[in-house]
Amino acid sequence: MNRDGFEKLIYHHDKIVKIGRQAPQFPVHLTLSLGNYCNHACRWCTAAASQEKDVRHADADALLEFLERARPRGLAAVGYVGNGEPTAYPDFARVVVGARRLGLEQGMFTNGALLHRHLDAVLECFTYVRFSLDAGTTATHSAMHVVNDQFDRILDNIGRLVAGRRGGSPTVGIQFATHHENISDLPAAARLARELGVDYLNVKPVFNQGGGRDPARIAANEVTPEQLDRAVANIRRDFETRAFQIHYKPFQIHAVQRDENVLPYSRCVAGFFNLSVYEDGKVVACGPHHIEVGTIADSLADIEARVLELSNSIDLSQCPAACRYHALNHIVDTVLVPEHGREYHKNFL
Repeated sequence: MNRDGFEKLIYHHDKIVKIGRQAPQFPVHLTLSLGNYCNHACRWCTAAASQEKDVRHADADALLEFLERARPRGLAAVGYVGNGEPTAYPDFARVVVGARRLGLEQGMFTNGALLHRHLDAVLECFTYVRFSLDAGTTATHSAMHVVNDQFDRILDNIGRLVAGRRGGSPTVGIQFATHHENISDLPAAARLARELGVDYLNVKPVFNQGGGRDPARIAANEVTPEQLDRAVANIRRDFETRAFQIHYKPFQIHAVQRDENVLPYSRCVAGFFNLSVYEDGKVVACGPHHIEVGTIADSLADIEARVLELSNSIDLSQCPAACRYHALNHIVDTVLVPEHGREYHKNFL
């Protein structure tokens, strides 16, 4: 099973049943943005405009109180992925230790430059850590992240995290956002990732659509889906093993090329599995459209009701081609609408 995919829905069949019954429910996962400050300035960053304004940090006390209320309603995990670098948040250790005491699993996307400050807490509290590296050399990393020679420090932090694991936990991965300016580094990055002992390398493109590119910061990506398919096939051939996997979602790339979702479904159910909480306390059910369903001060029942209403009313024709939840929605749709799943021969034929 691909840990980066949605096959894990089999472990949440109860939620699918509730969706079919039109029952409100709290999601199993929250994506948390702890602040908008980042020590890197990745040239394709979707939050760059936010980071150029006043620095904002989440209220740690209010956030932990919200998590405590959400835990008995079904919340099981939180992922720190947002407008800024999680490990730069002043109350990072207090929040992750508090979440651990609530019994929540935790994961994080990080640039890795500050991880040494929190290594013990991360080893103790996290289920996964993914490093946004996007390079295989110092020069390329410095150019893509607009930093001065931090590559070796980050590799050292990755190595220390891998060496400190007990029983293979946390899972450690590296992400490579591919652009024509850095694709030549992909083989070197794959080699480094395997040598460091991480569990996987995740390869994705820098998308030209969806608001993720400021032409003043980086040119339109000239890498074609066919080029990226070949590049991934080559590094899989040369570096992938049973212990080191290379993750890649071609449906996203080809959907963007066609400028349409290629996985059909009749209803968005992503909000029943994940909501995003931003540093200003707003709770958002749809990232691409930034549709708010409340704040962390609101009644959880009210948030659940708004998520259900949104699920039944959102205009799917306006959804971006590369939305990561297309696959989740498609799978749930084939379960709840039997005729939509007929082509998959569900009875093991």
